Amino acid sequence: MKLLATTSALALTVGLAAAPLWAQDSGLETIIVTALRRSENLQTAPVAITALSGASMQSNRILTMEDLGRSVTGVNFTATSPQAQEINIRGVTNTRLTAPTADQSVSTFLDDVYVGRSGTMNASFFDLERVEVIRGPQGVLLGKNVAGGAINVISAPAQFENSGRITGTIGNYSLHQGEGYVTGGLTEALAARLSFQVIDRGGYAKDLQHGVDLEDLQSTQVRGTLRYEPADTGFRANLIVSFSREDSNGPNRVPVHSPNNLPGPNLDPWTQARNQIISRFYPKLNVRESYPTWPTFAGESSPTPQETFRRSWSEVLKLEKDISDITLTSITGYRQGRANTFYDQSGIGPTNPYGVTVAALFAEPVYFQEKIFQFSEEVRASSNYGADSRVDWILGGFYLRSHVTQFNRYWGESLGLPTLSGQSNWYDPGTTKSYAGFGQLGFKITPELKITGGIRYTRDEKNGTQTGVAVSRAGRFDPTDTASLTPLALPVGTNSFTAPYGKNWSKATPQGTISYTPNEDLMVYGTISVGFKGGGFQNSAPNAFAASTPYNPESVTNYEAGYKWELLDKTLRWNSAAFYMKYRDLQVQQTSGACLCNIINNASSATIKGFETEVQYSPMSWLQLAGALSYVSPKYAQFVDTNGQNNTGNILQRTPQWQYSLSGDVSMSVLGLPDALHLRLAYKHQSRMPWSPDNFNWEPGFGLLDGRVSFSPQDKPWAISFWARNITNKLYRTSIIPIFGAEISSYGAPQTWGADLSIKF
Repeated sequence: MKLLATTSALALTVGLAAAPLWAQDSGLETIIVTALRRSENLQTAPVAITALSGASMQSNRILTMEDLGRSVTGVNFTATSPQAQEINIRGVTNTRLTAPTADQSVSTFLDDVYVGRSGTMNASFFDLERVEVIRGPQGVLLGKNVAGGAINVISAPAQFENSGRITGTIGNYSLHQGEGYVTGGLTEALAARLSFQVIDRGGYAKDLQHGVDLEDLQSTQVRGTLRYEPADTGFRANLIVSFSREDSNGPNRVPVHSPNNLPGPNLDPWTQARNQIISRFYPKLNVRESYPTWPTFAGESSPTPQETFRRSWSEVLKLEKDISDITLTSITGYRQGRANTFYDQSGIGPTNPYGVTVAALFAEPVYFQEKIFQFSEEVRASSNYGADSRVDWILGGFYLRSHVTQFNRYWGESLGLPTLSGQSNWYDPGTTKSYAGFGQLGFKITPELKITGGIRYTRDEKNGTQTGVAVSRAGRFDPTDTASLTPLALPVGTNSFTAPYGKNWSKATPQGTISYTPNEDLMVYGTISVGFKGGGFQNSAPNAFAASTPYNPESVTNYEAGYKWELLDKTLRWNSAAFYMKYRDLQVQQTSGACLCNIINNASSATIKGFETEVQYSPMSWLQLAGALSYVSPKYAQFVDTNGQNNTGNILQRTPQWQYSLSGDVSMSVLGLPDALHLRLAYKHQSRMPWSPDNFNWEPGFGLLDGRVSFSPQDKPWAISFWARNITNKLYRTSIIPIFGAEISSYGAPQTWGADLSIKF
């Protein structure tokens, strides 16, 4: 792969040196976004947005939320488990909030429909029109829980012109992937599109105890779209139906000794056990190999293997009708899904092939099962007066009902530590209802100066019943243990608790924006906005009191100023924003070493300030350069957690202060074929970041380099490409759990490479 990196870099250098040989056409493409519920030019939307086209995402293999996080500056991705993906925008993230009533701090929308559960949104991206990354709270138009920002994923629409494409991919780790689409008109008013993606890939890691791959993937997705537009009626209808399934042998967890131990016991039994295996049996053991425990749950006759699987089905119906100068819109969304995640939290336990035992060594595999049903409806009326009008407005209403049923099982065996043997189960069905009304009015004081104000009122209703059961208390190494398996904390003689819970929250979230457009190349804006995220209840609670005690909503006020500027005859685009956010009751979840349980706290307050800048430069048609830089200073203004740890002044967890990215795209003529060879290199770097609010555990800064070489003659229906991700094979982590002196770690994807063959028809 060093050869590939060297070749790509050399090709880019040659392309730059030979620039005068090719056409001098220049300019950047116009990008249309819908983040503000209207179709508008990215350069005129007074909000910080990064938009990626579906074509660029496919060519650069941005297939997942993790890929998106490692590609877009100011965005970060971590994942405590496959069922809990955590998107961080400007220091705001929904860390480990997976309860049935929990909401995301950074919201995800799929075809303008809010997706309440991140665990059913992990499927790979395919056949998209674009993805919009919206930074900062958008409490008026986007609505539901857009406190830190939003990811808006837009599927490719059906077209009346017949076309199609099929792409096949092979790569290392036994990657076999196929995807494609076909679209065209069925009648003069009706068009359809059918898309698919299939992925079969071996694992990035290995379970040595059972001889199976970990972090493998088998995925199938299908999407069908119908577009109905009868002529001269002003009516438009789009129906999108999609299905996805994913299967895997689960994640790889590896203990790493913590260089900065937390106060309290620093036993670190897992790293000690691995070190014994390395010194006595297996000196070549690396972080891509582990020994996860497969437990035999109570009432079952055989061990349960690690696994991850997801199934989801969604339907979106969007209706639009133009009546004079008004557009009426209805967006109906239905989503159901099922996600199972079972994995060993530590990656090694008392039962291992070498019989290695260390004082205090224990295993605690967890099994999370989730079923979701979600229905939402949004109706809007918006003005459609034209570009010369001094007034525009939007009025609307929103309703969401989500029912989530969780069944969680914890199983443990311990070499003598109390409360760490046996089995505990939780059953937790929870329901969320959300109602909202919103409105926004814009007025041009002059043709160049515009003010826009809006407000949204949201009411959340959440309720459910949680039951915790001590199924068994003892294990093979401590058959006389009488304590319940943590985090269940039941007195001896008590086997279960049942706790109903429920509460309502409401909030009005205003937003005001002023924008100034002195000419068609420059727009300057300032905005004040308020975001709101409802409260909720702890899952897998230790007792009835904890299960029925809510944590509070969080709210944020954002002050932001920015500009969007095109220069040099629109060959240079420079967009920047500076912001200051003030949080109240920020929801924070941590792992407590005292009870080995997760505790959700409300940080009293936090402040986040920073800036972002993005530059694109395309002086000639064969050359595109891009760079971005973001700085975030996020601090807890006041936060003493339930363990008594004073985190005031600490940096918000999982937030790198600095991020930057650079990329270059070159097209050149070869073999007499114009613009047939395309070269790309892209690099993103982030500074070090703390994993938890106490700032004891840190991830060092790192950078990732990706590259691609494509050959696609303009007069041919085919193209072939060679690509590589993480070319330098950088080792980095996507999650840690600090406990007893260890950092139980999950690692990002290693170096991957492969080839694509695409055929258009």
